[in-house]
Amino acid sequence: MSQILSARTSPHRLTILGVLAAFGVAYGLLALVNHYLFRTYAFDLGIYNQAVWDYGHLRLNANSVMRYNNLLSDHLTLVQPFFGPLYYLFGSYTLLLVQIGLMLLGGYGAYRLHQLRTNGTQPGTSLALMVMFLSTWGIYSALAFDYHDNVLAAMLLPWLLYWLEADRRGRAAVVALLMALSKENMALWLVFIALGLAWLHWREPAKRRWALAVAAGAAVYFLVVVKFIIPALGSGDAYVYQQQYAALGHSTGEMLHTLLTRPFYVIGLLFRNNLPSADGDYAKLELHAMVLLSGGLALVRRPAYLFMLAPIYGQKLLSANVAHWGINYQYSIEFVPVLHAAVSQWLANVEPQRARRWGIGAAVLALVATVVSMQVRVSPYYDKSATKFFSGKHYHVDFDAGSVHRGLAVIPAEARVSATTALVPHLAARRSIYQFPYVADADYIAALPPSSIYPLSAPELAAQLQAYQASGRWRVVSAPGALLVLQRVHPLPVPTGQPLFERRGQGGTDTARGPGARQ
Repeated sequence: MSQILSARTSPHRLTILGVLAAFGVAYGLLALVNHYLFRTYAFDLGIYNQAVWDYGHLRLNANSVMRYNNLLSDHLTLVQPFFGPLYYLFGSYTLLLVQIGLMLLGGYGAYRLHQLRTNGTQPGTSLALMVMFLSTWGIYSALAFDYHDNVLAAMLLPWLLYWLEADRRGRAAVVALLMALSKENMALWLVFIALGLAWLHWREPAKRRWALAVAAGAAVYFLVVVKFIIPALGSGDAYVYQQQYAALGHSTGEMLHTLLTRPFYVIGLLFRNNLPSADGDYAKLELHAMVLLSGGLALVRRPAYLFMLAPIYGQKLLSANVAHWGINYQYSIEFVPVLHAAVSQWLANVEPQRARRWGIGAAVLALVATVVSMQVRVSPYYDKSATKFFSGKHYHVDFDAGSVHRGLAVIPAEARVSATTALVPHLAARRSIYQFPYVADADYIAALPPSSIYPLSAPELAAQLQAYQASGRWRVVSAPGALLVLQRVHPLPVPTGQPLFERRGQGGTDTARGPGARQ
């Protein structure tokens, strides 16, 4: 980024900076406004906000939202602790700002990659493809739903490609390491990325050997993490997310057998709804359409990039959770850098003027597809108000958000709190924060009925709150507008040492997650 801000700034560099600034504003209007208006949730921003707050205090996170004694027993996210110090500056907005910054960094990396591939002879095309990258639907779907660590890996991919093609393999190795450490399933993705790079650079022995070595290292890391490290950090149970692929089998061996012996069955799962519910009808087809409109034709012309996406397609479309299938949430972010890289390599060998026209066309098509998808979407559980940042409804909720923020200030910073899901991310900077209706030893209950109240219905929430008030063990301390805060009349003793939480059974963690279950 320093090259953009050099003393001798060219008009082209000013244009790049302007584009990045414009998209940064758009991303902020989407994600930061959602958080202020209580459209972020316990799963997942509340979970990670408590973790980053703990990391900022130089301790591991015993996650009370998930009720795990160690958050790393769910997902091994080893880069996230480095964001801990930022929590002192930005509070509950920290990870959202980090995510926005990563997306802009990825976009700039996409620009640099095409400039490198063309020796700077296609600056207009490089700029157009950067706009395409920053306009692709996967970014906006991810921004509309909290924070996720796979965004880090996806936004580092343009830099991995850049440093490898620049023959700076040491720097590329550092980027690959960060991608693998960001989240354990990103290490599996890295295996396919590296094999795809070996394919692309097969006639370059040094790069080929580097890519094969990275693939082997990432594969070993992934297997060690899911087979040994995560079970050791938790209760010894097998890696919980394996259960989401029951259509293939209930064990790694059964899944491999299905993949090898029933290829047509597996291919069919990539396109059809194989579950009894009609919620997922056409969601998979919507994903394929968006890929095609966002540069997907280049995947056919450069099949090595399609191979890089194989585990992402599998993770999404072979899952038993319909929320994974379509174009919602963070489950599409990995498509963004791969689609860009494929289009970039295709256009790198095209005459500059024609490449510029095609690049602009690709950017416009991707942007239009994204905007239309915000208006009309078949993927289930879509929250239009959380995504359409250019609509007035995005900036409106049916309660006074400012009074709710002020009302939360009555809760002491050290208090143990049980809160409805939309309040948890704002109250996560404490040792014990629970998602209501789990109360346990909480000193306070905070509820915001007009916002998301999952996993309860509105009548269930009202009945439970009324029961707590009628019990005589709780009193109302604040009720500004929509917010209700109850305080325990006789607080329970504060436990000594590390807080302990019962671990839920395999698969049980998803019951508190809502439609956009973690992956």
